[in-house]
Amino acid sequence: MGYADGGGLTATGRLRRETVRMQAAELFEQRVKPPEVARRLRVSVKSAYQWHQLWREGGVDALNSRGPGGSPCRLSPRCLEKLVVYLEQGPAAHGWVEDQVWTAARVVTLIGRKFHVTYSVSGATRLMHRLGFSPQAPARRVAERDEVAVAVWKEVTWAEVKAPGRPCGGYVCFEDEAGFTRRPPQGRTWGRRGRTPVVTVSGRRAGRLSVAGLIAMRPGSRTRLCHRLITHPVGKGKRRSMSERDFIALVDGVHHLVKAPIVLVWDRLNTHVSRAMRELVAQRTWLTVFLLPAYAPDLNPVEWIWAHVKRSLANLAVMALDRLEALVRNRLKRLQYRPDTLDGFIAGTGLTLDTPTSP
Repeated sequence: MGYADGGGLTATGRLRRETVRMQAAELFEQRVKPPEVARRLRVSVKSAYQWHQLWREGGVDALNSRGPGGSPCRLSPRCLEKLVVYLEQGPAAHGWVEDQVWTAARVVTLIGRKFHVTYSVSGATRLMHRLGFSPQAPARRVAERDEVAVAVWKEVTWAEVKAPGRPCGGYVCFEDEAGFTRRPPQGRTWGRRGRTPVVTVSGRRAGRLSVAGLIAMRPGSRTRLCHRLITHPVGKGKRRSMSERDFIALVDGVHHLVKAPIVLVWDRLNTHVSRAMRELVAQRTWLTVFLLPAYAPDLNPVEWIWAHVKRSLANLAVMALDRLEALVRNRLKRLQYRPDTLDGFIAGTGLTLDTPTSP
């Protein structure tokens, strides 16, 4: 039996299918009916009947794999390896500087430039699938991000944060803030093909919710989530974000809850590094603060919490601000009772605390 190489089957996949057919042939020799063969081997009944017909006409040899079908690939294995390298370099490295999108048409052009081989758009699409590529929505990363600084922070600063002899010991806490409005984030929903679903949202400014979240963790203790939510109504001259007093009130609440010193890690928001905040931190001997590197939200597990909450609030109907506040509190309350989920957010950052060893 032969399978088109464009169907995505590798040599390993063909061998695996051939092994299943050989097992089917052994069952046929034992006079096992095709439906029973399909049940035992977990294949479709149609495939079992086709194999049975081939086995009756040509025996076991008829079920052997004949290798990939269709015409051979126009690119040699070495050229395919080079093509993968070119694709991973990104479109900008090959002249497409206006955006960062690989399209099948551009892949066709790239193959023609590098290997002087002509491919159709559909052929390039099948080739990309065989090479392990698929259409995906890319993750975003800020151009101003300093990868060296991020690596140094993970190696040096994080080691200082989690070290047993850190200045104040106790809990390690990550803090971040987010805003919510009556205009909800977009989310996928079912709709009739060709008719884009429409979600009704508010077109007027109707206030804003500011939420500060804090994850507290310590080896051997349950991971905790604390938050502080403030409503900002519409009005000229009114503050639309949290102040230094709001942030420090959240930290004081966590300290009162855990009754232990706190090592606080947060970003470089102007409110976090202001003179007023430095004075508030200096007044608390049980508090030590570390700053995350610039443009490194992937190192803060609270960012994952906001993504989780906003995903659950996608496509909300028009509602009052107090109703939105109740929903946000409800989502955060649920997470407070799911420490395993919080641990998953922490693991997603790649930052872990050393578990104390028993003497």
